[in-house]
Amino acid sequence: MKNSTIKYILIVSLLLNVSFLGTAAFIHYKQARYFRSAPFVGPAGIPGRPGPFGPGIQAGWLFEELSLNPEQVKLFQQKAAVFHETIEGKRREVDRLRISLINLMRADNPDNNAIWATIGQINSEQQDIQKMIVSHMLEFKSMLDKEQQKKFLNLIEGAMGQRREAVCP
Repeated sequence: MKNSTIKYILIVSLLLNVSFLGTAAFIHYKQARYFRSAPFVGPAGIPGRPGPFGPGIQAGWLFEELSLNPEQVKLFQQKAAVFHETIEGKRREVDRLRISLINLMRADNPDNNAIWATIGQINSEQQDIQKMIVSHMLEFKSMLDKEQQKKFLNLIEGAMGQRREAVCP
């Protein structure tokens, strides 16, 4: 091969590499900007600004927003651990029931009674989850002073208004 052909291929390769690196940097920049400005973290764990109602860092953010004292933080963390464990068990049960529903629908001759019964079980579990969440939130609210309650309910309203799923503390 001629020297000029090799130089030409080298230049084209270099330009492709630079364009790939530029594209990767641009995508990284856009994602970083999006995740920094994202107001909440969903249950799927999508990175972003820590959400107001989740465990770990998210709950820390909530505790900061509400200006909780150390005793309140300790109490809330203890209660939150038990609450999240219970809710996670209920969610796993809902997932199991959904898989069961899909398997019932896969049958050549689906059993409508079994399908409707499974849907009823799913609805019941989801209703139990919602009741547990509301009870937990009311208990959490009752341990706050008036100003903290107002901030807490505003955060909840903001999460609901944006139609984002939030996780309770």
